[in-house]
Amino acid sequence: MGRLEDLAVHYANAARWELSQALNRIATLDDEGTLHDKDLARIAYAYQRMSWWQQVTDLTHGREEPIDGATALLTVRQRAQDLLINARPVSNGGLFVLAMAEARRGGARAFLDATEKLADALALLSDHDTRPAEGITPATGQAPAEGRRP
Repeated sequence: MGRLEDLAVHYANAARWELSQALNRIATLDDEGTLHDKDLARIAYAYQRMSWWQQVTDLTHGREEPIDGATALLTVRQRAQDLLINARPVSNGGLFVLAMAEARRGGARAFLDATEKLADALALLSDHDTRPAEGITPATGQAPAEGRRP
């Protein structure tokens, strides 16, 4: 397992811990305890945030052929971007459905924010890997004629 895979597992575990802390609020309510809207919102947001990291770890440790951490991270980032760009407005279903849609968007935004610098670094690395070596033309794979030695 590489460093990116380890990092994804770390963030997934941190998100699970955040969710368990939010759920503990419900578990520790006594008979007179009151559950507030903000408690439910915290649970929904933590769950959605965790689900994005879970998707990354599912790809790197999945039942099918696992993929590398960089590819998994960029794949899930694309899914999160697609959700934010292409999500249709919720027009029916009540307040709960609206709240869950907002939590999904918030989780996707948090995932994108948390992985932005890493994705930029991965993009620079992939650009560097695909650029031809200095002095070699992409069409022929050889140095230009005037620069070649006899």
